[in-house]
Parts: sequence; structure tokens; C-alpha cells
Amino acid sequence: HALCNFNVPLLGVNLGHVGFLADIPADNISKNMDEILNNNYVEDIRFLLSAQVFRNNKCIYEDYALNDIVIQKWNIAHLLELETYINSSFVHKHRSDGMIVSSPTGSTAYALAGGGPVVQPSLDAMLLVPICPHSLTNRPIVVDGKSSIEVVVTTREIDNARLAIDGEVRLELTSDDSIKVHKKDKSIKLIHPPEHDQFHILREKLNWST
Repeated sequence: HALCNFNVPLLGVNLGHVGFLADIPADNISKNMDEILNNNYVEDIRFLLSAQVFRNNKCIYEDYALNDIVIQKWNIAHLLELETYINSSFVHKHRSDGMIVSSPTGSTAYALAGGGPVVQPSLDAMLLVPICPHSLTNRPIVVDGKSSIEVVVTTREIDNARLAIDGEVRLELTSDDSIKVHKKDKSIKLIHPPEHDQFHILREKLNWST
């Protein structure tokens, strides 16, 4: 987040967690760093998501995410009610624990745990993944990356929803708040070792073919 506006490339070092973006093991960092400092690496451009929260027709909060923007319930045992729009067209009104709007990068994060698909990082697409929806037919949706997504909190009770950006809670939401999401006009540049292979990482991290 801090480096988004400076076009600084990012290199991920895995310190022990799943780490889909951190494909250099800590015990192999010396070898990989030598290669990278000799300009032997692969560049990987990832787009960001931009989020705006509107209350009473005024934008009260704006932020951006690499992985996901999440509207989620908190401090209650019952479900949220949300309305979803894509390019101003009504999609559905549903009851759930929340909604994940994810980039392809975030498709292997919270969205994956919510039952969403793994999306190739180079695709120009966004995902909408409901969190534990009341209706089993309410499934994840993949939309064009140029789409404008809007999620409206229609729950009548106040202080039962909040907004999280890349896993960090940013704002408490109230009834009739509108969260608008679109692709940000800036991107993040990642660098990987020359042998980087996205499908090898998926096999390794998700224990495929074992």
C-alpha cells in the first residue's frame, strides 16, 4: 500500500505461511537475491481495487486493495442484508455474512476460503464471493475487470457491518451505505525468480497432485 504511488517493485520472501506472493524461501534468499540483483527475474504486474464508501450521497471514505475489499458482519449472530449492482444493473438482494470483492491476486486469499475460483493473475477480472449466503444458489460471480461494482447495506440495524481492506478493518458501516468498487488506475509490480511458475506454486501451496 505504501509503495503503490512510487512504482517500486516488490519481492516476496516466505517466512513460513502459505504465501502465494512470497515465492522465495527464507533459506534460499542469498541465491535468489544474487540473480535478481543481476537483473535475472520475472516481472508480474497486478492491478489494485479502489473502494469508495458513500453515505447520504457523500463519499466518506476511500481506499484501495491488492487482494480484496470485504463487507462483513460483526457483533451479531444473524445475517446481513446486501444489494449488489454491476454497472448499475441490479444483480441480487441476499442475506449472508458479507461479500468479498476480490482481484485475481486475492482469488487465492479470503475469496478462495469462501468458495471462489482460483483466477489466473493476468486476467482482467474481478470476483464477487458471498460469505456463507443463506441461499445455496447464491454463488460466486466473475465479472469483467472494467466493471463498476456497488454493494449497498440494506440491513436495518445499525453498527452491524464493517469494511475491511486487505484484512484490515477500516470503517464501521451503517444502513444504506453504498460501497463502490472498481479497478484502480495504478498497479503494483512484483518480481519473482526466473523459474517462477504460477501453477507450480498452486500445486505446492494447495497440495494438488499429492
